[in-house]
Amino acid sequence: MTTQQNWFEANPKKTLSFVIIIGFLIIDFSLAAALKIVGLFEPSYVTSSVREAHYRKADPVFHHGLAANIHYDKAEWGGVDYLIDTNSLGFKDSMVRDVPLKSSKERILLIGDSFTEGVGIPFDKTFAGILQAYLSKDNIDVLNAAATSYSPIIYYRKIKYLIETVGLKFDSVTVFIDLSDIEDEALGYQFDSNENVISQGRAASIGAAESKPVSEKPAMTTKEFFTQYTYFLGRFRNLSALLKAKTRSWERALNKRRAMWTLDNNLYKEFGKKGLDVAATHMTQLKTLLDEQNIPLTIAVYPWPDQIFNKDINSKQVTFWKSWSTENKVNFINLFEIFLAGDNPELTIKKYYINGDVHWNDAGHTAVFEAIKSQLNPVKQ
Repeated sequence: MTTQQNWFEANPKKTLSFVIIIGFLIIDFSLAAALKIVGLFEPSYVTSSVREAHYRKADPVFHHGLAANIHYDKAEWGGVDYLIDTNSLGFKDSMVRDVPLKSSKERILLIGDSFTEGVGIPFDKTFAGILQAYLSKDNIDVLNAAATSYSPIIYYRKIKYLIETVGLKFDSVTVFIDLSDIEDEALGYQFDSNENVISQGRAASIGAAESKPVSEKPAMTTKEFFTQYTYFLGRFRNLSALLKAKTRSWERALNKRRAMWTLDNNLYKEFGKKGLDVAATHMTQLKTLLDEQNIPLTIAVYPWPDQIFNKDINSKQVTFWKSWSTENKVNFINLFEIFLAGDNPELTIKKYYINGDVHWNDAGHTAVFEAIKSQLNPVKQ
């Protein structure tokens, strides 16, 4: 008489694999739990929103910014960690330092959005950081007031706040106007009755992470669960995410709504024209404010990968702000020229932009520095 085998007996290889997997999971979860008990466990991954709560904050006057006096080595962009330091003014800087409101040094104030903040890049490798080091020998200091998802309404309101409320003294201002600013101006921000910047409409949600309180945490995903409660699996998740970031296609940086309004007439009609008009109004307010303080203004514009790929050198962004600058007697820096100088757009994008992303890598920041260093050095002008 033949004894009938159960599934485990009939499938010894699968059974062995099952036992090994279950055993591994038990060991992995147990190791993480034991390390937590003795205070030695650190999750292998923390979500971007939780990390950003360490150094980004809401602001009642100009909507959002960076927290002051922060040293944080786990800022993240594109799956890669990087260091961020902020000074006493809440500006990204080379180190945590106290910035006096007045200085014997000549001071250049830079402002812009995520490109000028330098997301994904430590300060000393951003164009602002390189410029700060370069000009320090001429006794000139560079202050970077930029933060992700800024636009002209915030440029104006933050600088007004720095001058009138904080009492900060500086000698010139350079505004880096991003292509995404135009959607934010049309659909993202507005003034309240006290001329403080508040969100309006859909586009502001793109930058809403910076202004959420720490308590507003998103629901935990399966991947995040394993990084919080396992040791080995969490680190394997990090490795796979890093490899994915390194190998993703450069083409992922293309066809971005926030930039395509210069090329897509439907997007231009939807928010491009209005955004430019509103942005010009706020930049004119900024120019008037600075004129009252005898502070010269420079503006700079630059492309996203979409403009490079489509060879949009005479972009609506360029022609509009060049005309505005001429009319308002403002120095104008056109960085489209350096990024569209090559014959091979693909090679240019790969060379100057974070892989699969719209922001500059180290080489991109260096290229911007080389293009602007002579124009922003008052000693050598």
